[in-house]
Amino acid sequence: MNNDLYKDVLKCFKMIQMIMGDRSRPRHTTDIDDYQHILRFGILQGQLRDEIYVQVCKQLHNNPTGSSIKKGWEILCVISIAFPPSKNLESYLTSFVLEHHHVVENQVNVLSAHVSTKLTRICKRGAKGKVLTPAEIQRAKEAPFKPSVFGESLPFIMNLQDSAAADDDGLKIPRIVPFLADTVYQLNGQQSEGIFRVPGDADDVTDLRIRIENGNYDATGITDPNVPASLLKYWLRDLADPLIPTELYDTCLAHAEDAPQAIDIIYQLPDTNRRIALYMISFLQEFNKPEVIEATLMNINNLAMVFAPNFLRCPGESLTTVFENSKYEQIFLRTLIQHINVSRDKCAYGLVVDS
Repeated sequence: MNNDLYKDVLKCFKMIQMIMGDRSRPRHTTDIDDYQHILRFGILQGQLRDEIYVQVCKQLHNNPTGSSIKKGWEILCVISIAFPPSKNLESYLTSFVLEHHHVVENQVNVLSAHVSTKLTRICKRGAKGKVLTPAEIQRAKEAPFKPSVFGESLPFIMNLQDSAAADDDGLKIPRIVPFLADTVYQLNGQQSEGIFRVPGDADDVTDLRIRIENGNYDATGITDPNVPASLLKYWLRDLADPLIPTELYDTCLAHAEDAPQAIDIIYQLPDTNRRIALYMISFLQEFNKPEVIEATLMNINNLAMVFAPNFLRCPGESLTTVFENSKYEQIFLRTLIQHINVSRDKCAYGLVVDS
Protein backbone atom coordinates (compact mmCIF):
# COMPACT_ATOMS: atom_id res chain seq x y z
CA MET A 1 0.00 0.00 0.00
CA ASN A 2 1.53 3.33 -1.06
CA ASN A 3 1.95 6.20 1.37
CA ASP A 4 -0.91 8.32 -0.02
CA LEU A 5 -3.33 5.41 0.16
CA TYR A 6 -2.18 4.58 3.69
CA LYS A 7 -2.81 8.18 4.75
CA ASP A 8 -6.35 8.02 3.30
CA VAL A 9 -6.99 4.72 5.11
CA LEU A 10 -5.89 6.31 8.38
CA LYS A 11 -8.09 9.37 7.78
CA CYS A 12 -11.11 7.13 7.17
CA PHE A 13 -10.49 5.17 10.35
CA LYS A 14 -10.24 8.34 12.45
CA MET A 15 -13.46 9.69 10.92
CA ILE A 16 -15.29 6.41 11.59
CA GLN A 17 -14.16 6.58 15.22
CA MET A 18 -15.31 10.19 15.50
CA ILE A 19 -18.75 9.43 14.05
CA MET A 20 -19.11 6.52 16.49
CA GLY A 21 -18.04 8.71 19.40
CA ASP A 22 -14.91 6.66 20.08
CA ARG A 23 -12.52 9.53 19.32
CA SER A 24 -12.76 13.23 20.21
CA ARG A 25 -13.73 15.54 17.39
CA PRO A 26 -11.83 18.69 16.32
CA ARG A 27 -13.76 21.95 16.51
CA HIS A 28 -15.78 23.10 13.53
CA THR A 29 -16.23 19.56 12.14
CA THR A 30 -19.45 17.51 12.04
CA ASP A 31 -20.56 13.94 11.53
CA ILE A 32 -22.00 14.92 8.16
CA ASP A 33 -18.61 16.28 7.04
CA ASP A 34 -16.99 12.98 8.01
CA TYR A 35 -19.69 10.91 6.32
CA GLN A 36 -19.21 12.84 3.08
CA HIS A 37 -15.43 12.46 3.22
CA ILE A 38 -15.78 8.69 3.77
CA LEU A 39 -18.30 8.43 0.95
CA ARG A 40 -16.06 10.41 -1.36
CA PHE A 41 -13.15 8.06 -0.63
CA GLY A 42 -15.32 4.98 -1.18
CA ILE A 43 -16.99 6.17 -4.36
CA LEU A 44 -13.92 7.66 -6.05
CA GLN A 45 -11.22 5.28 -4.78
CA GLY A 46 -12.37 1.71 -5.26
CA GLN A 47 -9.34 0.28 -3.47
CA LEU A 48 -10.50 1.93 -0.22
CA ARG A 49 -13.95 0.36 -0.15
CA ASP A 50 -12.98 -2.86 1.59
CA GLU A 51 -10.82 -0.94 4.06
CA ILE A 52 -13.79 1.23 5.03
CA TYR A 53 -16.13 -1.74 5.50
CA VAL A 54 -13.54 -3.69 7.51
CA GLN A 55 -12.74 -0.67 9.68
CA VAL A 56 -16.41 -0.30 10.66
CA CYS A 57 -16.68 -4.03 11.40
CA LYS A 58 -13.53 -3.95 13.53
CA GLN A 59 -14.79 -0.92 15.44
CA LEU A 60 -18.09 -2.72 16.08
CA HIS A 61 -16.45 -5.98 17.25
CA ASN A 62 -16.58 -6.25 21.06
CA ASN A 63 -17.46 -2.56 21.33
CA PRO A 64 -18.78 -2.02 24.89
CA THR A 65 -20.66 1.22 24.21
CA GLY A 66 -24.28 1.02 23.07
CA SER A 67 -24.38 4.45 21.41
CA SER A 68 -21.18 3.67 19.52
CA ILE A 69 -22.59 0.36 18.30
CA LYS A 70 -25.74 2.02 16.99
CA LYS A 71 -23.73 4.71 15.20
CA GLY A 72 -21.47 2.07 13.67
CA TRP A 73 -24.48 0.29 12.20
CA GLU A 74 -25.77 3.62 10.96
CA ILE A 75 -22.47 4.05 9.08
CA LEU A 76 -23.10 0.67 7.42
CA CYS A 77 -26.63 1.81 6.54
CA VAL A 78 -25.15 4.81 4.75
CA ILE A 79 -22.18 3.29 2.95
CA SER A 80 -24.16 0.20 1.84
CA ILE A 81 -26.29 2.39 -0.41
CA ALA A 82 -23.25 4.22 -1.80
CA PHE A 83 -20.62 1.63 -2.76
CA PRO A 84 -20.20 -2.17 -2.59
CA PRO A 85 -17.42 -4.27 -1.08
CA SER A 86 -15.18 -6.22 -3.44
CA LYS A 87 -16.16 -9.75 -4.43
CA ASN A 88 -13.40 -11.00 -2.12
CA LEU A 89 -14.94 -9.29 0.91
CA GLU A 90 -18.61 -9.72 0.00
CA SER A 91 -19.02 -13.17 1.57
CA TYR A 92 -17.33 -12.22 4.85
CA LEU A 93 -19.24 -8.95 5.15
CA THR A 94 -22.57 -10.64 4.39
CA SER A 95 -21.88 -13.23 7.10
CA PHE A 96 -20.80 -10.59 9.60
CA VAL A 97 -24.04 -8.67 9.12
CA LEU A 98 -26.18 -11.82 9.16
CA GLU A 99 -24.70 -12.89 12.50
CA HIS A 100 -26.22 -9.77 14.09
CA HIS A 101 -29.81 -10.30 12.93
CA HIS A 102 -30.73 -11.75 16.34
CA VAL A 103 -29.12 -9.00 18.45
CA VAL A 104 -32.03 -7.01 19.90
CA GLU A 105 -29.92 -4.70 22.06
CA ASN A 106 -29.42 -1.23 20.51
CA GLN A 107 -31.89 -2.29 17.77
CA VAL A 108 -29.05 -4.05 15.96
CA ASN A 109 -31.49 -6.67 14.63
CA VAL A 110 -33.41 -3.99 12.72
CA LEU A 111 -30.28 -2.17 11.56
CA SER A 112 -28.45 -5.31 10.43
CA ALA A 113 -31.48 -6.69 8.54
CA HIS A 114 -31.68 -3.39 6.65
CA VAL A 115 -27.94 -3.47 5.87
CA SER A 116 -28.27 -7.03 4.53
CA THR A 117 -30.94 -5.90 2.08
CA LYS A 118 -28.91 -2.90 0.94
CA LEU A 119 -25.71 -4.92 0.56
CA THR A 120 -27.45 -7.43 -1.70
CA ARG A 121 -28.69 -4.59 -3.86
CA ILE A 122 -25.49 -2.53 -4.05
CA CYS A 123 -23.44 -5.64 -4.90
CA LYS A 124 -25.68 -6.16 -7.93
CA ARG A 125 -25.88 -2.54 -9.07
CA GLY A 126 -22.50 -1.06 -8.20
CA ALA A 127 -21.42 2.24 -6.68
CA LYS A 128 -23.32 5.49 -6.87
CA GLY A 129 -21.91 8.19 -9.10
CA LYS A 130 -21.97 10.98 -6.51
CA VAL A 131 -21.59 11.60 -2.80
CA LEU A 132 -24.84 11.62 -0.83
CA THR A 133 -26.20 14.98 0.30
CA PRO A 134 -26.65 15.71 4.03
CA ALA A 135 -30.39 15.06 3.67
CA GLU A 136 -29.72 11.71 1.93
CA ILE A 137 -27.28 10.70 4.67
CA GLN A 138 -29.81 11.52 7.38
CA ARG A 139 -32.49 9.65 5.49
CA ALA A 140 -30.22 6.58 5.09
CA LYS A 141 -29.63 6.51 8.86
CA GLU A 142 -33.38 6.62 9.53
CA ALA A 143 -34.35 4.18 6.76
CA PRO A 144 -34.34 0.96 8.88
CA PHE A 145 -37.10 2.47 11.01
CA LYS A 146 -38.85 4.57 8.34
CA PRO A 147 -39.02 2.37 5.22
CA SER A 148 -38.82 4.03 1.83
CA VAL A 149 -41.01 3.76 -1.26
CA PHE A 150 -37.83 3.86 -3.35
CA GLY A 151 -35.80 0.80 -4.23
CA GLU A 152 -38.25 -1.70 -2.75
CA SER A 153 -40.54 -4.36 -4.19
CA LEU A 154 -44.08 -3.41 -5.18
CA PRO A 155 -45.69 -5.75 -2.60
CA PHE A 156 -43.56 -4.12 0.11
CA ILE A 157 -44.50 -0.61 -1.06
CA MET A 158 -48.20 -1.43 -1.18
CA ASN A 159 -48.11 -3.03 2.30
CA LEU A 160 -46.33 0.06 3.59
CA GLN A 161 -48.94 2.30 1.98
CA ASP A 162 -51.86 0.28 3.31
CA SER A 163 -50.49 0.26 6.86
CA ALA A 164 -49.83 4.02 6.79
CA ALA A 165 -53.15 5.08 5.23
CA ALA A 166 -55.31 7.14 7.57
CA ASP A 167 -58.35 6.31 5.49
CA ASP A 168 -59.06 3.93 2.66
CA ASP A 169 -59.20 6.01 -0.50
CA GLY A 170 -59.24 2.90 -2.67
CA LEU A 171 -55.91 3.63 -4.38
CA LYS A 172 -54.62 0.40 -5.95
CA ILE A 173 -51.16 1.64 -6.99
CA PRO A 174 -48.36 3.34 -5.05
CA ARG A 175 -49.33 6.93 -4.24
CA ILE A 176 -46.08 8.22 -5.69
CA VAL A 177 -47.14 7.33 -9.25
CA PRO A 178 -50.26 9.55 -9.55
CA PHE A 179 -48.62 12.19 -7.35
CA LEU A 180 -45.64 12.63 -9.68
CA ALA A 181 -47.72 12.27 -12.85
CA ASP A 182 -50.19 14.90 -11.62
CA THR A 183 -47.32 17.20 -10.64
CA VAL A 184 -45.89 16.98 -14.16
CA TYR A 185 -49.31 18.07 -15.46
CA GLN A 186 -49.73 20.83 -12.88
CA LEU A 187 -46.34 22.29 -13.83
CA ASN A 188 -47.42 22.29 -17.49
CA GLY A 189 -45.14 19.48 -18.60
CA GLN A 190 -47.20 19.13 -21.80
CA GLN A 191 -45.68 22.41 -22.95
CA SER A 192 -42.11 21.74 -21.79
CA GLU A 193 -39.62 21.08 -24.58
CA GLY A 194 -37.76 17.81 -24.02
CA ILE A 195 -39.99 16.67 -21.15
CA PHE A 196 -38.78 13.24 -19.84
CA ARG A 197 -35.54 13.67 -21.81
CA VAL A 198 -34.20 16.81 -20.13
CA PRO A 199 -33.17 16.00 -16.53
CA GLY A 200 -34.49 18.04 -13.62
CA ASP A 201 -32.07 19.89 -11.36
CA ALA A 202 -30.32 17.19 -9.31
CA ASP A 203 -30.71 19.02 -5.99
CA ASP A 204 -34.41 19.65 -6.59
CA VAL A 205 -34.98 16.00 -7.56
CA THR A 206 -33.19 14.87 -4.39
CA ASP A 207 -35.20 17.31 -2.28
CA LEU A 208 -38.50 16.03 -3.69
CA ARG A 209 -37.41 12.43 -3.18
CA ILE A 210 -36.51 13.04 0.46
CA ARG A 211 -39.88 14.73 1.02
CA ILE A 212 -41.69 11.69 -0.36
CA GLU A 213 -39.52 9.28 1.62
CA ASN A 214 -40.55 11.17 4.73
CA GLY A 215 -44.22 10.80 3.77
CA ASN A 216 -44.61 14.38 2.56
CA TYR A 217 -46.31 14.29 -0.84
CA ASP A 218 -45.95 17.99 -1.44
CA ALA A 219 -44.30 19.67 -4.44
CA THR A 220 -44.45 23.20 -3.03
CA GLY A 221 -41.58 25.28 -4.40
CA ILE A 222 -40.98 23.00 -7.38
CA THR A 223 -41.54 24.94 -10.60
CA ASP A 224 -39.84 22.80 -13.24
CA PRO A 225 -41.86 19.82 -14.59
CA ASN A 226 -38.58 18.05 -15.37
CA VAL A 227 -38.11 17.52 -11.61
CA PRO A 228 -41.16 15.26 -11.02
CA ALA A 229 -40.65 13.74 -14.50
CA SER A 230 -37.08 12.76 -13.60
CA LEU A 231 -38.15 11.37 -10.23
CA LEU A 232 -40.95 9.33 -11.78
CA LYS A 233 -38.46 7.66 -14.14
CA TYR A 234 -36.04 7.12 -11.27
CA TRP A 235 -38.70 5.49 -9.08
CA LEU A 236 -39.65 3.03 -11.82
CA ARG A 237 -36.03 2.26 -12.66
CA ASP A 238 -35.10 1.87 -8.98
CA LEU A 239 -37.76 -0.72 -8.10
CA ALA A 240 -36.22 -3.81 -6.52
CA ASP A 241 -37.72 -5.87 -9.34
CA PRO A 242 -38.53 -4.62 -12.85
CA LEU A 243 -42.09 -3.49 -13.53
CA ILE A 244 -42.37 -6.24 -16.15
CA PRO A 245 -40.89 -9.35 -14.48
CA THR A 246 -37.65 -10.76 -15.86
CA GLU A 247 -39.28 -14.06 -16.80
CA LEU A 248 -41.44 -12.19 -19.36
CA TYR A 249 -38.57 -10.17 -20.83
CA ASP A 250 -37.80 -12.44 -23.81
CA THR A 251 -41.51 -12.84 -24.56
CA CYS A 252 -41.90 -9.05 -24.69
CA LEU A 253 -39.07 -8.74 -27.20
CA ALA A 254 -40.35 -11.65 -29.30
CA HIS A 255 -43.79 -10.00 -29.63
CA ALA A 256 -42.64 -6.38 -29.67
CA GLU A 257 -44.52 -5.56 -32.89
CA ASP A 258 -47.53 -7.82 -32.28
CA ALA A 259 -50.10 -5.58 -30.58
CA PRO A 260 -52.53 -8.28 -29.36
CA GLN A 261 -49.69 -10.37 -27.93
CA ALA A 262 -47.95 -7.35 -26.38
CA ILE A 263 -51.17 -6.22 -24.72
CA ASP A 264 -51.86 -9.77 -23.50
CA ILE A 265 -48.45 -9.78 -21.77
CA ILE A 266 -49.38 -6.64 -19.83
CA TYR A 267 -52.63 -8.24 -18.67
CA GLN A 268 -50.68 -11.27 -17.43
CA LEU A 269 -48.78 -9.14 -14.93
CA PRO A 270 -49.48 -9.20 -11.17
CA ASP A 271 -52.28 -6.80 -10.26
CA THR A 272 -50.17 -3.88 -9.01
CA ASN A 273 -47.63 -4.22 -11.84
CA ARG A 274 -50.44 -4.34 -14.40
CA ARG A 275 -52.16 -1.29 -12.98
CA ILE A 276 -48.95 0.75 -12.92
CA ALA A 277 -47.99 -0.31 -16.45
CA LEU A 278 -51.42 0.63 -17.79
CA TYR A 279 -51.48 3.88 -15.82
CA MET A 280 -48.09 4.87 -17.20
CA ILE A 281 -49.05 3.95 -20.77
CA SER A 282 -52.22 6.04 -20.49
CA PHE A 283 -50.12 8.88 -19.04
CA LEU A 284 -47.64 8.69 -21.94
CA GLN A 285 -50.48 8.66 -24.45
CA GLU A 286 -51.33 12.19 -23.28
CA PHE A 287 -47.88 13.25 -24.44
CA ASN A 288 -48.32 11.53 -27.80
CA LYS A 289 -50.97 13.99 -28.99
CA PRO A 290 -49.94 16.12 -32.00
CA GLU A 291 -50.45 19.45 -30.23
CA VAL A 292 -48.34 18.26 -27.27
CA ILE A 293 -45.57 16.88 -29.47
CA GLU A 294 -45.42 20.22 -31.24
CA ALA A 295 -44.48 21.85 -27.93
CA THR A 296 -42.36 19.11 -26.32
CA LEU A 297 -40.63 17.80 -29.47
CA MET A 298 -41.02 14.36 -27.91
CA ASN A 299 -42.75 12.04 -30.36
CA ILE A 300 -43.69 8.43 -29.68
CA ASN A 301 -40.21 7.18 -30.61
CA ASN A 302 -38.61 9.60 -28.15
CA LEU A 303 -41.07 8.63 -25.40
CA ALA A 304 -40.45 4.92 -26.00
CA MET A 305 -36.68 5.43 -25.98
CA VAL A 306 -36.77 7.28 -22.66
CA PHE A 307 -39.28 5.04 -20.87
CA ALA A 308 -38.53 1.52 -22.16
CA PRO A 309 -35.71 0.97 -19.62
CA ASN A 310 -38.20 1.82 -16.86
CA PHE A 311 -40.59 -0.93 -17.99
CA LEU A 312 -38.07 -3.60 -19.00
CA ARG A 313 -34.65 -4.51 -17.59
CA CYS A 314 -32.32 -6.54 -19.75
CA PRO A 315 -31.21 -9.53 -17.65
CA GLY A 316 -27.99 -9.91 -19.65
CA GLU A 317 -24.79 -8.20 -18.52
CA SER A 318 -23.17 -7.94 -21.95
CA LEU A 319 -23.17 -4.35 -23.20
CA THR A 320 -23.65 -5.67 -26.73
CA THR A 321 -26.79 -7.56 -25.68
CA VAL A 322 -28.14 -4.57 -23.76
CA PHE A 323 -27.59 -2.31 -26.77
CA GLU A 324 -29.09 -4.72 -29.30
CA ASN A 325 -32.13 -5.46 -27.13
CA SER A 326 -32.87 -1.80 -26.45
CA LYS A 327 -34.30 -1.41 -29.95
CA TYR A 328 -36.88 -4.14 -29.33
CA GLU A 329 -37.67 -2.82 -25.84
CA GLN A 330 -38.54 0.52 -27.43
CA ILE A 331 -40.66 -1.12 -30.14
CA PHE A 332 -42.56 -3.07 -27.46
CA LEU A 333 -43.42 0.09 -25.50
CA ARG A 334 -44.25 2.01 -28.67
CA THR A 335 -46.69 -0.75 -29.66
CA LEU A 336 -48.41 -0.49 -26.27
CA ILE A 337 -48.68 3.31 -26.44
CA GLN A 338 -50.23 3.04 -29.89
CA HIS A 339 -52.74 0.28 -29.18
CA ILE A 340 -53.80 0.14 -25.53
CA ASN A 341 -57.00 1.94 -24.59
CA VAL A 342 -57.55 2.25 -20.86
CA SER A 343 -58.79 4.72 -18.25
CA ARG A 344 -56.04 6.01 -15.97
CA ASP A 345 -58.48 6.50 -13.08
CA LYS A 346 -59.72 2.95 -13.49
CA CYS A 347 -56.13 1.70 -13.32
CA ALA A 348 -55.56 3.57 -10.08
CA TYR A 349 -58.89 2.99 -8.33
CA GLY A 350 -61.01 0.44 -10.20
CA LEU A 351 -61.81 -2.89 -8.60
CA VAL A 352 -60.77 -4.73 -11.76
CA VAL A 353 -58.74 -3.70 -14.79
CA ASP A 354 -59.74 -5.97 -17.67
CA SER A 355 -58.38 -6.13 -21.19
